[in-house]
Amino acid sequence: MSIYQGKLIELLSIKRTIDKSFLHIRLVFNEEVELLWEIDNDTANLLDSIIGENYKYRLSLHSSFDQNSRLFSSYLTRTYMDKSEKINFICSEEYHKRLHVIKNIVDLESIFELPYVFSNQTKKVEETSPRNHYAMVGWIAVAMLSLISTILIGYISHSCINKTLFCEQTPVKAESVVKADELKIKEEEIQKINKPQKPVIAKPTIPSITLNNVVTYSIPKGSVALTFDDGPSKYSSKIINLLKKNKAGGTFFYIGQNVKQFPDQVKYAHSNGFSIGSHSMNHQDFTTLTYKKQENDILQSSKLIKNITHQNVTLFRPPYGAKNKYTTDIMQKYDYKMVLWNKDTEDWKNRDANSILKYVKSNSDSGCIILLHESESSVEALPKIIEHLQSKNLKIVSLK
Repeated sequence: MSIYQGKLIELLSIKRTIDKSFLHIRLVFNEEVELLWEIDNDTANLLDSIIGENYKYRLSLHSSFDQNSRLFSSYLTRTYMDKSEKINFICSEEYHKRLHVIKNIVDLESIFELPYVFSNQTKKVEETSPRNHYAMVGWIAVAMLSLISTILIGYISHSCINKTLFCEQTPVKAESVVKADELKIKEEEIQKINKPQKPVIAKPTIPSITLNNVVTYSIPKGSVALTFDDGPSKYSSKIINLLKKNKAGGTFFYIGQNVKQFPDQVKYAHSNGFSIGSHSMNHQDFTTLTYKKQENDILQSSKLIKNITHQNVTLFRPPYGAKNKYTTDIMQKYDYKMVLWNKDTEDWKNRDANSILKYVKSNSDSGCIILLHESESSVEALPKIIEHLQSKNLKIVSLK
């Protein structure tokens, strides 16, 4: 029988000190015990965005690693009365490893030997307020400085009495110091000349516009934005290459699940200087989701992208353009920018390159944000779309 069969971890709350995060859990394994499990702040923040009042939460003992996205994940079960729901979340490698250890303990006594698990009562005693913490640090610092000063004064006094190092050392001539410095500088200059220089690779320059509003439907006159939803996909690199060839900007809104499947396409878009935003994890209608679910969705999808690009994600486009007050509040809380549009090609409906081009020619004008999707028909229509927009002296920009 598995050693973790019958073992349960109930998540009671999330506790924090000045710089650490703990899960307050109830571990059920032959008997019950309440513990504080120290975890990383990022995983704690994600869990904090999921849990709410009036529910019971049980942490899964399973976690996994996705080779494509290079991310760890686990899930918890949320229960209310007779209804339960499984919620996935991204976790750190540290959480993954510590969960694995807890999962495989053979008795409750073993868990107290783990350096990151504490008795709930014991940890309460150890916790201090920020004021007390800093006061203690201050007193320690003062004591250390006093001790060091005393030692130094005693040492200097003793040295002077014996007329040694500090009192009667023969001074070095200033001329000698200058010459030594000059020789050192010359040697450094010679080394720089002889050292092979790495070729400087210029990063691609993409015309762009920085957005300032929480919600944006259009951009300043003289420019136009091509935006691509529902990627990344097998068409991503083709779209990017066409934009590069024509020195045009582009903004990509990626779905989290697709990011897991096509991480190389995300890297390619980022390395070529194009803007990337989140388009949610699973393309759900946000007006049907609670505040916590919306928040968790946006944070998870953004983190997936950030782990690949190593750059914060600040742009978000809600699926179907569906939003409510919760969505706007989350944008303001995390300093995100919601990007909508004022020209919809409906390329997902007709899937015909000629129809897409015809719409753009009839409806595109200065200051518009054009909605496209990553598809074969959009790729086919894109060269003529770019040619048409540039013929009207419109600058095709990325959004930031």
